[in-house]
Amino acid sequence: MRNSQEVIGLSVIHLKSGKKMGTVTDLLFNEQQKFQGILLETDGFFHKRKFAPADHIQIGQDAVMIQHGDAIQPLRSEIESYTGILSGKKKLRGQAFMLSDGREIGLIENVYFMEELGTLIGYEVSEGLIHDFRYGRKLVQATEPLLWGDDVCIASADHVRIKDK
Repeated sequence: MRNSQEVIGLSVIHLKSGKKMGTVTDLLFNEQQKFQGILLETDGFFHKRKFAPADHIQIGQDAVMIQHGDAIQPLRSEIESYTGILSGKKKLRGQAFMLSDGREIGLIENVYFMEELGTLIGYEVSEGLIHDFRYGRKLVQATEPLLWGDDVCIASADHVRIKDK
């Protein structure tokens, strides 16, 4: 299990040459909430944003390794339709998290996912800086995919576990 904050900011390294290809700037998920790959910013004078599909990368503790440099793709419209943690039309960080019974849990700060399976398995939710400092954040695990709305993410109240982190 990985969390998004552990991966964003890692270097992307070409496995055969040892060349740094860029830095991870976001994780991208499709409408079924499956991990699709990473958004990276290339090094150089003009920082270009590119995409590396999940099946071509290996996320390590200190870097993301990529087998073939040509797997890094320019951004296309279907890639731009993915949901990111920090970017995109429906970015998750800062999104309100509610239950279907009308309870607001807080704001999404981080997500947890199983990279091997490509599944999103949990959300770290904040109720505000002071509350986080005093009591910590909450880890919300849903057994069903959430509704990722334009303004709010909604989980079925019957299919969610909330734990103090």
